[in-house]
Amino acid sequence: MRSKLGSALWLAAALSIGSATARAQDDRFVNDIDAKQRAACTPDVQRLCNQYIPDVPQIVACLKAQRTSLSPACADVFSVPEDCRPDINALCAHAQLPGLTACLKQQSASLSPACAAGFAELEPAPAPKPAPAKKAPPKKTAAPAR
Repeated sequence: MRSKLGSALWLAAALSIGSATARAQDDRFVNDIDAKQRAACTPDVQRLCNQYIPDVPQIVACLKAQRTSLSPACADVFSVPEDCRPDINALCAHAQLPGLTACLKQQSASLSPACAAGFAELEPAPAPKPAPAKKAPPKKTAAPAR
């Protein structure tokens, strides 16, 4: 009886440790923000979105809603298209925050098509050219009286 209880306790402990590890890995991959990016945004989370801790999707939504109030480093994290994650790892893993967007733009010739398209979508549309100003018709002057 004791050996079954001991085995059951050991199995429960192993499963709980394994599930905690799996949750940590899922959190890292599902949210797709590495440690450097999390560190860049942690002060902003505490300052702007503290009420949503530990709900990561709510924190991300809050940070996106507060985009104009983000620190430069955290704003840099949110200015990179999601499709650029492989490009970050391949081309700009060394980049400091802020500076990730600048690094990717410097590597524009080497970006994956998905990443390049993501940046193209973020670029503001060019302003329409103003119509040429029309010349005012010449003023008619009254003919001199004779």
